Amino acid sequence: MKASVNFASEKANELEKRNQELSAKVKTSAALKAANVHIIAYRVKSSGKNIEVIKASSAKKLSVKFDIVPNPLAQKDYHKIYLRVFDPAGNLIANENNMFEADGQEMQYSSSTSISYNDDNTSFNMDWINPNEFIKGEYSIILYADGYTMGRAEIVLR
Repeated sequence: MKASVNFASEKANELEKRNQELSAKVKTSAALKAANVHIIAYRVKSSGKNIEVIKASSAKKLSVKFDIVPNPLAQKDYHKIYLRVFDPAGNLIANENNMFEADGQEMQYSSSTSISYNDDNTSFNMDWINPNEFIKGEYSIILYADGYTMGRAEIVLR
């Protein structure tokens, strides 16, 4: 009798562990992923009009354009998107109070937005105004959603 109780308890523990593993896989699979991520640098005229530029000296903001990979497991709801911008020296440009969690750790972010995801091939755009001057070199961005890396891209400013 005691052996069967121990066996049942062991089996329950195994099933609980397996259930947690499957839940983690589903959560990972349901996370949004970006495709066709690309960055455009702009200078902003006094009229508010954006002019595309390739020089660091005239750039004021980056515009990140991306699509979401169709995912039937992803929740059709609002999702918070986090953007991290790294300068050519590899330094993150962010406000130290802007924190979020992704890939199992607390991180700072440069900017965030909410998108309405409907699994309908909508393209999204996220603008980021540099609080500093742009310098020559390659800027890297990483997008995050649902606690996971969503996509990345680079732009070279001359």
